[in-house]
Amino acid sequence: MIDDRFDRLASLFLGDHEPTSTGGMEAVISRAASSASREGAAVITPLVPGNLPVLAHPWIWHVAARLDARPSALIRMAGDGVQVAMLNATGVAESACGDLAAWLLQAATVARRWFVVPRSGGEIDTVSALEADEAVVVSGGDEAATVAAYQWVRRLVESAKNAGRSAPLTPIAIVGCEEGAAKDAAATVSTASQAFLQQPVPLAGAFPRLERTAVSEQRFYGEVVQPAELLAAIRTAGAAAWARGAAPGAPQPTPVMPRPVAPSVVRPATMPPAAPVFAEATPSVAASVPASVVPMISAPLVVGGLPDAIAPCIPGLWPVAIRCPGHPQVEFATDESGRLHLLAWIDQAASLRPARAWAQRHAAILRAGFPGLAADPLPLVERLVSTDAIRAIEWHHTGVRLDLLVRAAAGWTYVPLNDERSMQP
Repeated sequence: MIDDRFDRLASLFLGDHEPTSTGGMEAVISRAASSASREGAAVITPLVPGNLPVLAHPWIWHVAARLDARPSALIRMAGDGVQVAMLNATGVAESACGDLAAWLLQAATVARRWFVVPRSGGEIDTVSALEADEAVVVSGGDEAATVAAYQWVRRLVESAKNAGRSAPLTPIAIVGCEEGAAKDAAATVSTASQAFLQQPVPLAGAFPRLERTAVSEQRFYGEVVQPAELLAAIRTAGAAAWARGAAPGAPQPTPVMPRPVAPSVVRPATMPPAAPVFAEATPSVAASVPASVVPMISAPLVVGGLPDAIAPCIPGLWPVAIRCPGHPQVEFATDESGRLHLLAWIDQAASLRPARAWAQRHAAILRAGFPGLAADPLPLVERLVSTDAIRAIEWHHTGVRLDLLVRAAAGWTYVPLNDERSMQP
């Protein structure tokens, strides 16, 4: 029998349903925060990327850091491993922890929340396995994105119903549009969800543009873990940190005053190094954390100017004299195989995806003007370029080639930061 709920969803955009009021940011943290008082309890919030403008990964970092302004851990599950980072906490750019278990133990000493991004295609199973009270959908505000968000909520609710469980709360964070449009988009999804699923979808927040985010202790571990295993590891790390009084909010042992040491006592020449710790940032919204306190991955390295053009600095690329209307900062180049490369400085990342869409629409015209380009479908390679390798860390495994240009005595030196294999999500 044909499921007519999609027809009813389509009628939603033409109907007279009253919009559902949204509760703001508090809707995202209210339910899970009530469980945080348990000893070593980990507040785990899945973040589910929907249809997003530009690239999904930077938006996930941005939204997570602002859903909870306290220090939080972000864990992104991929097909070939796990990418981790701390948000709103001080620390070095790249973690020194040798494996995922060690990183989780260190993160548990400061993390107030654990954001988990499921691997593509496993969102429903991950949310279920993590036993989360809520799962935040991160979506654009256009009509196609809101329909896709509703469809995901529907699948989640039906999966929970079939398993005999209550569905988690599903707030939605709208990105890439202003607050008014975000409220309308959230109300659209919530109206459909309440009408057909009895599942409200509150607005978690509106995030019109990407801003600076405090990210530290990043690392990629080539350990493919299942959601249930990750849940057990997070809980174990939280309980261990709580037991030794190192977790946020854990009761501290009564301090014992050390006996004074006589000046003549000689300490061993070699002392074991102290384990690295994450220092908690002052509780506030992420955007207000002073740059002098938190090492921002977006803080540029001053190199005394930039080259006039990017393509001539990268071996194997030949510039193509075209520009995308509206995004002239994106350069075009080709290689010996006829692929079309789109190059932009990392500050101009938001222009890369619109330029790609423009090139795809006008592939026939481009090929007529530049016969060396490959046949349909025109292969496109997106590349982000920086003079600071730290700024490129958050773009790893996003499907984008990352290039580093370093000023040398003879000019600019090119250093690749990933390749065709390692750039994949």
